[in-house]
Amino acid sequence: MRALVAYYSKFGNGKLIAEAIGKGLQETGLEVTVTEVGTKGISDDYDLVVLSSPTRAGRMMGPAKRFIGELKTAAWKGKSFIAVGTGFKPKGTGGKFDEFGARSADKSYEALAKAGPKPLMEAQKFYVEEMKGPLLEGEEERALELGRTAGRALGGATS
Repeated sequence: MRALVAYYSKFGNGKLIAEAIGKGLQETGLEVTVTEVGTKGISDDYDLVVLSSPTRAGRMMGPAKRFIGELKTAAWKGKSFIAVGTGFKPKGTGGKFDEFGARSADKSYEALAKAGPKPLMEAQKFYVEEMKGPLLEGEEERALELGRTAGRALGGATS
């Protein structure tokens, strides 16, 4: 099985998350390509697409939206996807960051589902300390485990 992990990363946090997810998928025996969105000539010969986007004003960023637009082909219909977003962790205060925190994951999920692939799991959110990072402690490890879990769900190795 083949997985495409595509990311857009403004400050490098999304790239770290994408690479960790890719590593976890590889550990289960999947053939994985990790690439930045906007790379020309991306094939549709994958069983899974993972898309990671930072959150800006509660939305996914433009390069991720354009990537999803490129997926709108019959070849992606019925294949699996995971939507990933990075951003602030909600503090539960009702402030604007609670509303916008890592919400790109939800927006990517909605757009990917509309484009044709089917969700492998709910939207996945990873958190940063400040706008430019770094990631909160443990987030890369959580992304690695997410990759392992997704790989096993797709029939990869169980170890």
